[in-house]
Amino acid sequence: MSEAQIQLAVEGQVAHLTIARPHKRNALTQAMWQDLLQALQGLRAVPQLRLLVLRGAGGVFSAGADIDELTQIIGDAQRLRHNNETVRLAQLALQELPFASIAVVEGACVGGGCGLALACDFRLAAPNVQMAITPARLGLLYSVEDVRRVVNLAGPARARQLLLTGQKIDAATALDWGMLNEVVAADALAERLQHWSAMLTSASPFSVRGIKRSIAMLDGSLAADFSAQQALFEQAFSHADFAEGARAFLEKRAPRF
Repeated sequence: MSEAQIQLAVEGQVAHLTIARPHKRNALTQAMWQDLLQALQGLRAVPQLRLLVLRGAGGVFSAGADIDELTQIIGDAQRLRHNNETVRLAQLALQELPFASIAVVEGACVGGGCGLALACDFRLAAPNVQMAITPARLGLLYSVEDVRRVVNLAGPARARQLLLTGQKIDAATALDWGMLNEVVAADALAERLQHWSAMLTSASPFSVRGIKRSIAMLDGSLAADFSAQQALFEQAFSHADFAEGARAFLEKRAPRF
């Protein structure tokens, strides 16, 4: 993995994944998408993880695709197909992590960068955020999976406004439209991230995995298998996490999952 542009650090139960190309506003190259995919796939094998924090270096989340590289890729059909599939798989790997994920969003959050943020479970943002999804300005389309994420968060009407116009929206608008979970002052981001991390790492891993699957089935991003999900629901009552949660409730203490 390219340490210079995609940086991964694991600290206890939390993985930190940073897009680190600030001199290019964290524009994403094909190699960076591949590194992201490999990093995200690898995180599934780390048993203690409860949370992924995704952010960009230098006060910018990501300006999207590297346009210089994209103009070269467009002329090579095989490379273009490979690039599109890598982007799709990376975002899907992020969305399908068995634990929670939160994007810390500052500055530009555009195109594929916005797609990454929307693939996370939560988005914590600074007031200077500018979000935009611009394929219509380039004569391109957003993938069906990308469009589904926008519709699931913002609704069909707002999705049309974003996708058909390519307009930029500020943090307050994105929060109002449901695309951000919280907007705080830039100097308060670290403190709020600690708060979110404490909440998310204290939840039952079994519950988080199962609830994420239920939501994915209902929002259309995962094939519905309601009988299997019902079996998982019933299994929870005999799972060790419920035993600990019930004891903690009766003993009036925080559970230790």
